[in-house]
Amino acid sequence: MLTRLVLTVITVAVSYLMFKWLFKLIEKSVEKQGKELQMRNTIRFFLGLIIAVIAIMVILDIWDLNLVPMLTGVGIGGLIVGLALQEPLSNFFSGIFLLISRAVKEGDAVEIGGISGTVEVVNLNHTVIRTWDGKKVMIPNKSVWNDKIIHFWPLNVRRQEITVGVPYSANLRKVVEIFQKALEDEETVEKDPAPAIVFDAFNSSSIDFIIKFWVTRENFFEGVKRLAFRIKDYLEKEGIYIPFPQLDVHFDEEFLRTWEHEGTEDKS
Repeated sequence: MLTRLVLTVITVAVSYLMFKWLFKLIEKSVEKQGKELQMRNTIRFFLGLIIAVIAIMVILDIWDLNLVPMLTGVGIGGLIVGLALQEPLSNFFSGIFLLISRAVKEGDAVEIGGISGTVEVVNLNHTVIRTWDGKKVMIPNKSVWNDKIIHFWPLNVRRQEITVGVPYSANLRKVVEIFQKALEDEETVEKDPAPAIVFDAFNSSSIDFIIKFWVTRENFFEGVKRLAFRIKDYLEKEGIYIPFPQLDVHFDEEFLRTWEHEGTEDKS
């Protein structure tokens, strides 16, 4: 009995050390190739699962436990258990399909079933999403596999837009030149793909343009802010100010005279 307990403890300890060693070996092998280990949490999870299964098999052998008679004697209970495990097994195989197809990977910015955030890990039964406001959401892998998956960053760049209104008195050719210079001077704006300046509309108080440009993931918000500041500064240096809604009210002179006359009579 004591010998079996000691062997069990040794098996658990060796399994844990083996897990740590193998994971570091995988990391170093990837680093030697000049790459970064992808799906770190997922690889750690499945590596630990494989080693745990092997350890359990060794421990069962140490204690001379044979599960075959137990499994064959389950009978109708096995059917019930099988039905109960139908959903978890479906999630498990969906998770395998997700990993093989690389439909979602750790670090991906995605939207799945209306939930958007960063993929933290793909587990056996769930894909863990960390939402933009810090929530942790566990989505069953079956739902992930069957649902629409939107990748926010399939490439390293994404397009942003700024709508800018200029007064009707402005020289539009000059305005476009200012926009182009601002795009060229702003370092966070990618030059390939090339930005675009698109006419939008003649609005009630302004002539509007949409400036479409590309930024990298790390500059997605900062690039918009910096370009907006630059455009405003460049326009104002040329004496062009972004207009705000204005309302011109015109009174008929005859109506004013009549109104003033009636007001005088009422006072008297």
